[in-house]
Amino acid sequence: MGSVITNLSGILLQSAGVGTAAGETLLQTKYGVVKFHSRPNIDGYVVEVKSEPTSVSGTHFGIETTVDHKPSTATSALGVRGVGGIARLKATYTMTGGSVIGSYGQVCNLGTVNGSGAILSGLYGLIEDGGTYTAVGHVNAAWLDSHLAQTVTAGLSELLYMTNNGATVMDNAFYIYAGDKITNLFTIDTASGMVSDSTTADYTFTKTRKIKVNVGGETGYIVVDII
Repeated sequence: MGSVITNLSGILLQSAGVGTAAGETLLQTKYGVVKFHSRPNIDGYVVEVKSEPTSVSGTHFGIETTVDHKPSTATSALGVRGVGGIARLKATYTMTGGSVIGSYGQVCNLGTVNGSGAILSGLYGLIEDGGTYTAVGHVNAAWLDSHLAQTVTAGLSELLYMTNNGATVMDNAFYIYAGDKITNLFTIDTASGMVSDSTTADYTFTKTRKIKVNVGGETGYIVVDII
């Protein structure tokens, strides 16, 4: 049986040993910081955490990461990120298929779901209550951003891509519970090219398509003018 490590902060570097690939770094710690590297080209997992809870109530957390920002001064402009999921295609390499995904969330039912209040969701974003909001730019449960400055020669580019590759017919692409506390469906800012100029003249549709929506329990349509 190998030796037992009781103080990780005392280890600076543990290189590859028997049964590992040449050049692979298994564990690197410095002052309590632990890093895992899969090198040079190990398939599978770097770290896998699996649990099988048997409790029937409460909440079970597979992996819980918490960052409590405690600035050393009265004010702070520090950016805090609780979890970072980063996937890269290395320079000089060409990708002809597959996918590169920064963060992946999956929910899968292999049993039976039987409850009108049950919720299954692959991703969940929450703004928790607390603190004082004197002034903000934006507060949101999800932020989609793009820093891309390249031209996509062929194919499509989107900030949000939704697909239904299953056999189940979905009731909605979006389901909004407003709770009488959401003012606008959305706000479009800096919309040159997306929104036409305003007009006060009477308008006659020549060709339209209708998008089905449900508002307050009533089904209706949003009319789209086809140019």
